[in-house]
Amino acid sequence: MSQITSLLRKYPWLIFSLIAFLVFIQFNWSYSINILDEAKNSEAAREMLVTGRWFYPTFNDVIRTDKPPLHYFFMALGYLVFGVGPFGARFFSAVFGALTFYLIVKQTAKELGNKSAIYSGLTFVSSLLFAHEFHMAVPDPYLIFAVTWAIISFYRFEKESSKAQLWMAYIAIGLGLLAKGPIAAVIVLLSAALYFTLTQQWSKLFTYQPFVGVFISLAIAAPWYYMAHIATEGVFTEGFFLDHNLNRFSDQKEGHGGPFIITPLLVIAGLLPFGVWLISALIKAFHLRQRSNWLTLCFSVAIAVLIFFSFSSTKLPNYPMPAFGFMTVVLGFYFSELVSNQNSKALKGGLWVLTILGIVLTIGAYLGLATHRSLFLYKNLAFFILILPISSLLIVLTLKARSLHQSLLLTALSWMIFGSFLWGYLFGQISLESPVVKVSPYINQPSIQTLVYQRMDPAFPIQLKQTFKTVQKREVLLTNPSFDYILTNTKNKEDIQWLDTHFEKVVEAPALFEDHTTRLYQPIK
Repeated sequence: MSQITSLLRKYPWLIFSLIAFLVFIQFNWSYSINILDEAKNSEAAREMLVTGRWFYPTFNDVIRTDKPPLHYFFMALGYLVFGVGPFGARFFSAVFGALTFYLIVKQTAKELGNKSAIYSGLTFVSSLLFAHEFHMAVPDPYLIFAVTWAIISFYRFEKESSKAQLWMAYIAIGLGLLAKGPIAAVIVLLSAALYFTLTQQWSKLFTYQPFVGVFISLAIAAPWYYMAHIATEGVFTEGFFLDHNLNRFSDQKEGHGGPFIITPLLVIAGLLPFGVWLISALIKAFHLRQRSNWLTLCFSVAIAVLIFFSFSSTKLPNYPMPAFGFMTVVLGFYFSELVSNQNSKALKGGLWVLTILGIVLTIGAYLGLATHRSLFLYKNLAFFILILPISSLLIVLTLKARSLHQSLLLTALSWMIFGSFLWGYLFGQISLESPVVKVSPYINQPSIQTLVYQRMDPAFPIQLKQTFKTVQKREVLLTNPSFDYILTNTKNKEDIQWLDTHFEKVVEAPALFEDHTTRLYQPIK
C-alpha cells in the first residue's frame, strides 16, 4: 500500500493517464467493426499489411484516397501483435488517447494547479463521445494527439526557450500531416494566430523559425505523399487533396451539412456531461485570460477550431475534436473556480439541463430502436440510458448534503459507468443483428464464390478478412455462371426489382448505423 502511495505522489499524472488508457481501451474487443469509417479504415490497413503496398492504400482492392497512412501503419502493427480484429485495429487509438490526456493534464497542473488538472482530466475521460473516439479504428485519435503535442510543444518553447520543444512541435505537425493531412497545420496556425492576437505577441513570430519548421514538417510527411503520388499515378493526390480536403470544406459531403450553429452544438454534445457548462467556461476563461497564458492558449484553440469548422460546409462530430483536450482545460479551470467560490447555483442549473437531456436521449433511443427493422427487439435497452438523468436528478436534489467537488465526481462517474455499459454490452448486443452476422453463414466458406453487385456494406471485408470481386453491370451476373451468391446493398429500386426477378433472395438485413439494406441472392435452382 505504501508503495502505491509513493508512486501516486511521484508520478500522479502518469498514473492518472494509465487509468485513462484503461477507460479508452475497455471492451474495445467485445463488439465487431460495423460503422462505415471504422470498417473502411481498418480494412485498408489490413489490405496494406497483406499486400505490402505501403504507398497504395486500397479498400476492397480499389484505391482509397480518403486518408493518409499514419493510422494504417499503427493498425497494421496492432494486427501483427494482436491479430486482425477489433482489438488490433483499435489498440493504438486508446494509446494515443492516453498520451493526449497525459500532455493535457500534466501541463495544466504545472500552469493552473492540481485542482484544475484533476477536473480537466475528469472532463476528458467522462466525455462520452470524446472517449468513444479513442475506442474507434479511425485516424482522428492520431490527429488529436499530433495537434495537441504540437501546440503544447510550441507553448513550452515560449516558456522555456528550448529548441528541442520547438523541433518537437514541427515533428508533431509532420505526423499530423500524415494522420489526416493539411488540417493538422491549419488548426495549429489558426490557434496560434488567435493566441498571438490575444497576448499581443506577433513580434515574436520569427523566433519560432517558421521556415525551418516547414522544412522539418514536410521532411516527415512529403516523402510518403510523393511515393503515393508515383504509385497511384496521381490518383491519390487528386482524390485526397482536392476531393477530401478542399471540397469537404467548400461543399457539403455525404449529407453532413447544416447551419453555423451545428458545430457548437456538436462540440457541446461531444463533451457531455460537462459540455453543458462549456459556454460559461469559455466566457470565464476569456475574462480571466490575464491570469495565465496557458488558459489563454486553450481558449484560443477552442474558439479558433469552433469558428473554422462552423464555416466548413461539411460538419461531423469528430471534426472539432482536436480542440477537445484544450476545451477540457477551460472546463477544468471553470470547475476549479466554481468549487473555490462554492457556486452551487451554476452547478445546479447544468445538472437540471443534463436531467432533461438524459430523458430526451432515452426517448429518442427507444423510438430509434423500436422503428429499426432489425433492432426493435432491443428497444428496452434504451431504458438503461435512464441512469444518466436519474443520477443527475439525484445529485441536484442532494446537492446541499455534499460538496460541489463530490457532485462533480459523481456526475463524471455516472457517465463513465454508462460508457462501460455501452462498450461492454449494448454495442455487442446490437452487433448480433448486423448484416455480416446474418449473411456470413452462407458466404464465409473458402469454396463459396460471392460477387458484389455495385456496392456492399463496408464491414464485410474486415470482418470476413477477404476482398470481394465487384461487378457493375447486370449482364455480367447473367453471363457468369461460376458464382454462388450475389451480395449487394444498392439503393436503386430498379436494380433491386431486377435482382428479385432473376435471382432467389436468401437474406435481407438492414444496416445498423447507415441508411441501406444488405441483400444476398443466389441463382434460382
